[in-house]
Amino acid sequence: MSKETVLYQELEKLDMTELKKTAQLWNLPKFPVKDKKTAIQYLISSFTDEFYLKWVLEKFSSLQVTIITHILKNKNVMTLGEISRKVNIPPINVEMELNLLRKYFMVYQRKNRERLTNNLDKYHFYEEIAGIVKSDQNAKGEKFKYSIEKELAKVELSYFHHDWLEAQSVKKADSHFLKNAISNEGIQKTLDSLDEFQRDVLHKIYIHGGVIEMDVLRNYIITNRGKFEVSIPHLTNLHLIRDVYFVEDKFIRVAIIPKEILEYIQTNPLLPPIKKGTKQRTEKRATNQLDFYLNSKKLISYISRKGLNLAKSGKIKQADHKRTETELLNPDIDIFPEKSQVYQIELILPILRLMNLVDIKGENVVLTGDIDEFQTRDIFELMRNIIHEVNEARSRRLNPPEVFLSTEVPFYDKPILDKCVKLIMNYGSINVHVIFSNIIREHLIFAPGFRIKTFEEDLADLRKEIQSAIFYLHLFGLIEVEYPNRQLSLADLGKFYFNQDELSQATEKGGITINPDMSIIAFPDRVSIYGINLMKAFAELKDYDRVYTFILTKDSFQSGILLGYNPKEFIHFLRESNKGELAQNLLFLLEDWGSNLPIVTITEDSVLVRTKDPNVMELLMGQIKGKKFVIEEISPTGIIIDKTRVMEVIAIAERLNLIIRLNR
Repeated sequence: MSKETVLYQELEKLDMTELKKTAQLWNLPKFPVKDKKTAIQYLISSFTDEFYLKWVLEKFSSLQVTIITHILKNKNVMTLGEISRKVNIPPINVEMELNLLRKYFMVYQRKNRERLTNNLDKYHFYEEIAGIVKSDQNAKGEKFKYSIEKELAKVELSYFHHDWLEAQSVKKADSHFLKNAISNEGIQKTLDSLDEFQRDVLHKIYIHGGVIEMDVLRNYIITNRGKFEVSIPHLTNLHLIRDVYFVEDKFIRVAIIPKEILEYIQTNPLLPPIKKGTKQRTEKRATNQLDFYLNSKKLISYISRKGLNLAKSGKIKQADHKRTETELLNPDIDIFPEKSQVYQIELILPILRLMNLVDIKGENVVLTGDIDEFQTRDIFELMRNIIHEVNEARSRRLNPPEVFLSTEVPFYDKPILDKCVKLIMNYGSINVHVIFSNIIREHLIFAPGFRIKTFEEDLADLRKEIQSAIFYLHLFGLIEVEYPNRQLSLADLGKFYFNQDELSQATEKGGITINPDMSIIAFPDRVSIYGINLMKAFAELKDYDRVYTFILTKDSFQSGILLGYNPKEFIHFLRESNKGELAQNLLFLLEDWGSNLPIVTITEDSVLVRTKDPNVMELLMGQIKGKKFVIEEISPTGIIIDKTRVMEVIAIAERLNLIIRLNR
């Protein structure tokens, strides 16, 4: 190293203690302490190492970055006065910033001895460092579109790092090395060479959309007890990431996954290593079919039979959370295990509120609207109705009580859901991490006006949106999930809803087996979705492990009738599906259970209208019958009317010259 350079001369003025402090400022991992000459040479070589230079540039404030860029653009030298005018800050304040840059050995000072003022003091950038500091910006996100093939097509063969050669199992690069290394087989070889921690770091960048601010990644690596100065250079040498920086107020340093690696990972998902002690879902395919819509009917039935009480806080009582959960089917809602427990009542009530079927009265959740019509609605019509209401939920300006807000899993944003569905349909089968990476990249990173400084905050919001979209797609039975890797694909119900594919309603003969003890075995591959839904409505689901096990009881059968299903349809299904003829005693039981249900109807806030003379009632009924005023006729002289129609009934009675007596 030439002793004539200014950088060498300035370092030589320091003693060993000061040289060590400089090394610490630059985050240098090791410092040779043998002699001063070796220490200076080590520092100079480190100052010109882009990895450590980027680490230092990240630390500078917006003002310091502005000063640096102005000096670099002015042929690496400016006076204090010139800098002060450029940044519009008094010289004394600028000098403080320059002193910090001097401490980091970015600039050096040459005093003007001819003047008393220091405004003419010149500040020079060290030539060794100025030549490698880039002050370009990230116009149109070009830095995020790095391509290995494009960047390395014309480099010399000696450029390829020995880490990459070793990963590709070659000793020396030839003219075909680059082509082979970025082929699918070559990329897989490189990925296979990584240890678990390095794969985890690469996966962290991938689920950020292939772009992550280096400071965030550094914190992640250190928190997980890794070495940043080891992991990042190694991944860079393998060209799995690119370590770049640009000016966006400050020097922004990011890790970017190249285009070729991203495209390969899209179809060959990079799954994170499983941490010790983490419970993995067993291998299976899970779909919720029509369960959520049936559960909506079941919750309505529960509220009508047992009521729903609120705590003093205005939320559902914890006891009711547990009671309703035992009454409902148990759909698969653990697609995102990082979420806390979600009770179905928290998901169903907000939707029922959107449909104006529930409200609050005092300390109770009460049913409103035409409940009987809702319960008798066809399950597929109900499915479309519920999905439509949730699709439109975000566009409505509503401020319902907290009990009717889906707080744990908020309703999704329809455009985000559409992006998820489009990806699932395009890929056929896609890993959940690939969806996150694609949407983050398209919806956030390449969005107009994207700024790195708000990336993490915007990313957290977008991740919640994607989670909600996938959660509800699964909850609504539109997608199925292949565990343990969470591979997503359209379920039969999803193909029916999105593609208008025909949904089979037929069930094979022998699709179910009815045992003498009234247990029923149903084979899902031989029974239609609607058939399984009928079984879940009229029978109690005991177990599901590749086949369904149900128990048919009086209570379960009558519950199916209360849910609005036709018992004759269920009996017809049993006849068509059971391998043999239905036993006569079973038919007699079903006939007995289905007739004369012991229903007691209690109507709150109803209005009783009475007359002493049946002729007067007949006169009044002639005017109000057919107008949805009358709830029930209880006698020739008594009727129950809708409480909201009282004033209209009074007006009609007055026109008939009847005498009104209003008891309140």
